[in-house]
Amino acid sequence: MVKMLSLVKILLVLISAQCICGLEENKDYWYKSGKQALSKEKKRIEGKAKNVILFVGDGMGVITHTLARIYKGQKSGKTGEEGKLEWENFDYSGLIKTYNTDFQVPDSAGTATALMSGVKTSLGVLGVDSSIKQDTCDAEQLKKASIPSMMNWSKKHGKKVGIISTARITHATPGAVYAHTPNRDWEYEVPEKFKGCVKDIASQLVDALVNKDLEFAMGGGAANFMKKSLGFRKDKDLLDEAKQKNIKIVRTTSELRAWDLNSQMLALFGSSHMSYESDRIKNGTGQPSIEEMTRQALNRLKKHKDGYFLMVEGGRIDHAHHENQAKYALEETLAFEKAVKVAIEMTSESDTLIMVTADHSHAVTMSGYPKRGNPILGVVFDELNDTLKHFYMENKAGEKQPYQTISYANGPGFNLHFDKDTRDWKNISEFDTEALSYQQPATFYLPYETHGGEDVAVYARGPQAHLVTGLHEQSFLGALMAHTACVNPDVFGCPTSAGYMARLNVETFLLWICTSFITFNIFK
Repeated sequence: MVKMLSLVKILLVLISAQCICGLEENKDYWYKSGKQALSKEKKRIEGKAKNVILFVGDGMGVITHTLARIYKGQKSGKTGEEGKLEWENFDYSGLIKTYNTDFQVPDSAGTATALMSGVKTSLGVLGVDSSIKQDTCDAEQLKKASIPSMMNWSKKHGKKVGIISTARITHATPGAVYAHTPNRDWEYEVPEKFKGCVKDIASQLVDALVNKDLEFAMGGGAANFMKKSLGFRKDKDLLDEAKQKNIKIVRTTSELRAWDLNSQMLALFGSSHMSYESDRIKNGTGQPSIEEMTRQALNRLKKHKDGYFLMVEGGRIDHAHHENQAKYALEETLAFEKAVKVAIEMTSESDTLIMVTADHSHAVTMSGYPKRGNPILGVVFDELNDTLKHFYMENKAGEKQPYQTISYANGPGFNLHFDKDTRDWKNISEFDTEALSYQQPATFYLPYETHGGEDVAVYARGPQAHLVTGLHEQSFLGALMAHTACVNPDVFGCPTSAGYMARLNVETFLLWICTSFITFNIFK
């Protein structure tokens, strides 16, 4: 009997594997899949959100979603294409236009400002409108052009605010929450000719903590705060100033875990950007994962009865793409996914709006005709297949060689793959394409790969999540957060629940009437 049960289990596993590999994906399979999708009930939640969480995957364009989805599945032994990332299970999604007011292809400062404040702006500036251009600094003009963010609006309405980034905490995306500057690069020091016009970004962060605009900030970049670090000179040590105001300074995973959750906190993990998830020291002396930072952040914020705004950035997805290192980018995306999963588990869909989006995309592509389940980081070469045999690379000697599914339009990967002496492409078979440090091919050389300019996706769940549906300007997401949380009612208004009763299921409404009637008659 035991042997029979074992055989049945083996058979079921084999049947399941066949379905996963596409062997049973006939018309009945796809009809059933379509019917299930049509019958899925979307939860349209009206009313205000007590809490808002914005997840920003820096550089996480649509191609990166697709690559990470397949990579995730293949790591668990599946073909990968059939899987989903956590946010791809949300009921609502849309597309976001990312251009800056002065550039077709944007940078992270202008896009992050749009996300945090509801105002599109110029490339390279933070927290100011498009009347300010990069490197132009007049104190009076800057004051007029400065725009409030979700931090300011949330604090005004009694909510707590926290920020997390795996990049430097003074970098563009986190900086857009609290800083106002005509140059995103003025992280630790303002050039001499502009002093008196604006504070450096690190100083503005400490000011936000001291003024209790922020409850905490977690990320990289300790060197930017210290008086004598890296040979730079500052007028004061910002860490000493923070400590004097009872702001706890955290440096390691163990110290983060020991945070009492009642004090304000500035966590600075490392001297610049945090380590890639694949490289970080995972014991208590090292740096925490973005998942653990998010968990501790929510442990702190959920203590507050009036709600909160939390911004979480997966900042190093972007950095890996800039280096044409796709595996690092995909590992960072999956680490980012774990943080989103934590937020889903620790919050209620009824009172918390969660949005997952990107500030911009990258010049990365997924192309060719790889077979289903082909390793996403691998190569493609099928000379024997009549349909595909003409899709291969050929060098000057007429030798056929494989190509890669993932490639970049530009970047440093060009030099790895193009032989300047022979003026010919090297054979990809010579490389370990699964290595973390491996650089995918690029069409032409740039020392640092560029962003992409196409639309990015946004996924949402919770109150007013349905409003992301369609195509929107990036600034719309800032307006949507403010509206949903009702923290800037004079400009963006507030949700009402007037339409909720009208959409209640009729049977549920009648049941409520009957229950009320019976209860009244029993106890009258």
